[in-house]
Amino acid sequence: MREIAKLAATSLGLMTALVLPSVATSPADEGSIWSRADEATDTMQVGREGDAHAGNTGPGKSTSGQSQDRYLRADATACLTFDDLEAVQAITTAPGACPQNTTEAQITPACDGTRLHALWVQRLRKDGTYANPEQLTDDQCITPTDLTTQARHAFRTLHIPTPTATLQATPPLLVNIHYPAYTTATPHDRDTTLLGIPLTIRAEPTRYTWDFDDPHSTSNTLTTTDPGHPWHPGDPTPDTTWIGHTYTRLGTPDTDPHTHTDTHGNVYRTHITPTLTTTWQGRYRIQGTSTWTTIPDTLTTTSTTTPLTITEARTHLVCQDLHGNRTC
Repeated sequence: MREIAKLAATSLGLMTALVLPSVATSPADEGSIWSRADEATDTMQVGREGDAHAGNTGPGKSTSGQSQDRYLRADATACLTFDDLEAVQAITTAPGACPQNTTEAQITPACDGTRLHALWVQRLRKDGTYANPEQLTDDQCITPTDLTTQARHAFRTLHIPTPTATLQATPPLLVNIHYPAYTTATPHDRDTTLLGIPLTIRAEPTRYTWDFDDPHSTSNTLTTTDPGHPWHPGDPTPDTTWIGHTYTRLGTPDTDPHTHTDTHGNVYRTHITPTLTTTWQGRYRIQGTSTWTTIPDTLTTTSTTTPLTITEARTHLVCQDLHGNRTC
């Protein structure tokens, strides 16, 4: 394709038209995400420092007065005048559009994936005008492997809101009662464009590891694929089939950390803070399709519950009933 572009620039009467795609990108990073170009011209202006700005701001000037080059992704077809990207916008490549005595040639490489148009640039001259467009890259065939590589990078930089983790109980907790544990983790999506292709990157919660901060239990941790669910009035009493935990011991007062006895002889363990580590599997799909492709990476988030206090229910012999009548 570069040979055709050179021929167009040097041969009399041979000029080039462009079939415009919807996205322009940076030459520095073919996988980077750039803003949508101006709707009217579909060109991208890039500052000398590398920042992007889309739109019409007059020859060689940005909205801040900074000089800019212009980038464009387009399919090359030898046809009409190829002296300025602005003039190219109005040219069509419909059959018969090329005038007489001009040469028409279009290169469409075989591609099993998605074809990405060639990248062009117009350099800004010192006088504020633009030089002839230069072809920086050929058309590229974007394969699923290419997309997965870029999707992995996008997934690794994805910000996932930390889900809420709850151990459902009315404080203080009591030993030997099973308390439900659950989380609000749900799939997190981000729409983006990679290699000129609109994608949805998804982080999906797939594994939950609970640490119940219970050094006196042999089942202090629990790993499951079930996010758990809260108890509601009318539900059966939670048991060990529920995602949750049963605290069985308080520890030795004044020996084990945070275990102490109050003035009435009641034993408490305080500052119990269960934590949840959620593992998120990466996936992506091309927008407009229903097929998700797994990204071979995972991310984790860590959630903590509110600090809890646990004690034990003690029996006491009393000499009056609920109405205050003496019974002994």
